[in-house]
Amino acid sequence: MNTKNIARNIIAGLLLSSAVGAAMAEAPYPPETTIVSTKSRAQVLAELQQARANGEVLVTDRYPADKPFVSTKTRADVVAELKQARANGELMVSDRYPEDQPFRSTLTRQQVQDELQQARTQGNAVSNSNAL
Repeated sequence: MNTKNIARNIIAGLLLSSAVGAAMAEAPYPPETTIVSTKSRAQVLAELQQARANGEVLVTDRYPADKPFVSTKTRADVVAELKQARANGELMVSDRYPEDQPFRSTLTRQQVQDELQQARTQGNAVSNSNAL
């Protein structure tokens, strides 16, 4: 490609991008709307002071401001729940994460095969073959 074609392409690109920019600049985004306040400055300041007094507005560098957690249980209640969960096997203490509970089937192999055959005959199971 010679320099004449390169210059022509660059100029055409600049003209096209400026034309697109001018066409898109018709309306501001988002549309400007005027806001009319229904409260006075004194009312807004009073609401702000009340919210600060209630602890609803916290000045912090974290977003959103975390509200302090208040527990409804005593330490003894929590310890008792922990002991009960360990006794029930709901909480496994291990160096592996997460600890999966071993699966224990309540059905025999023959019962599972019978259920599978029934599902196939009803059309609820898709299989490559009908043989077990």
